[in-house]
Amino acid sequence: MNVKALTWIGYLGMILNGVIVNIMGPVMPVIIQEYGLTLAAAGVVFTSQGVGRLVSVFLTGSWSDRVGRKPAVLLGALLTSAGAALYGVSSSWPGQIAGAALFGSGLGMLDGISNVLISDLYAEKRGLALSRLHVFFGVGSLVGPLVAAFFLDVVGSWRLLFMFAALFSAGYFAAAARQVYPAPAAGRDVRREEFKAGHRRIIASKEVWMLAGIMFTYNGVGHTIMGWVNTYLSNELAASLFSASLILTLYSVGITAGRMFWGSISERIGYSATLLVCSLGGFLFVTIGTLVENLWRIGTSLALTGVFLAAIFPTAVACGTSLFPQLIGTVSGYLITAASLGGMLVPFVVGAFSDLVGLRFGMLAAPLMGAVQVTLAVFLNRRKPKPQTFEGIGV
Repeated sequence: MNVKALTWIGYLGMILNGVIVNIMGPVMPVIIQEYGLTLAAAGVVFTSQGVGRLVSVFLTGSWSDRVGRKPAVLLGALLTSAGAALYGVSSSWPGQIAGAALFGSGLGMLDGISNVLISDLYAEKRGLALSRLHVFFGVGSLVGPLVAAFFLDVVGSWRLLFMFAALFSAGYFAAAARQVYPAPAAGRDVRREEFKAGHRRIIASKEVWMLAGIMFTYNGVGHTIMGWVNTYLSNELAASLFSASLILTLYSVGITAGRMFWGSISERIGYSATLLVCSLGGFLFVTIGTLVENLWRIGTSLALTGVFLAAIFPTAVACGTSLFPQLIGTVSGYLITAASLGGMLVPFVVGAFSDLVGLRFGMLAAPLMGAVQVTLAVFLNRRKPKPQTFEGIGV
């Protein structure tokens, strides 16, 4: 087993996620014009992608605990490649919707299994290893719009952009297929009844529910910022499109920078303490960012929000998988599903609420979610969670 090669399989899976997720926005105006779509019709493709991702994230972890990590990696790469190819070649909008569902499912599998794989390989320092993993999603998020700009402005074809993504995914499949993967901690000979008993213990765990709530609120805050800050700054504070985009970029830079150092801190002070500190910091600065009106203060506040929130996702996954080391895939699947739900539901509620009271008040949902996150982190830290084992499921 080549640990270095497998680590890069995880890293490339996250880069692929970051790239494809972030090429959707830049190509959408061109597609809307080409097909003559309304905004509502165009938005269906994001829903399709989100639903595909949500379902696959939920199922992948538990499935990989039973059949192993390799099938999940390969199926994720195959679905991503097939979906991107269908999106690129289809001549009708329903074809793009189907393609988005396929590559959304594939990306969800790669997201989940990358976290599981790194947790397997670096069991002694999961917080540090997972933080490094998520830096590569940030790399993909920065590269994606640049790649999209090249294909749109230089090549002049959004379809070739998605064919390039399909080829990249196929290359990833070929590289991943050559590797030998670690066996699941539970082993492959565990009976279905034993797995079900383990699942019941996980679902009954108060710590897992607290971690799921932290993941839900964290992603809800993050996607509210990413989805609505540009509109909020432009419409409510008369910011230019450039200034609004720059402020959003500062948030993304904060996320990427924070993940470079919080991993080491989490290994020293503990996962639950890190979640508490970062939840408090995120709540403080997102509150400031939504209350002040000076653009540079907003930019600084959101950058610091990103720095603190950067630790939440990898540290929560590290904490959950450390609690149940025999069912790493299952636990991470539940937690990432909670994060996906937060990212889908909270921005929608913010938009619907803002239609009634205005986006100025609607954005206050971000500090409200932050307050809930802090409360959950306080209770989690008080419980001092410890690893649990299951009879009949070996390590």
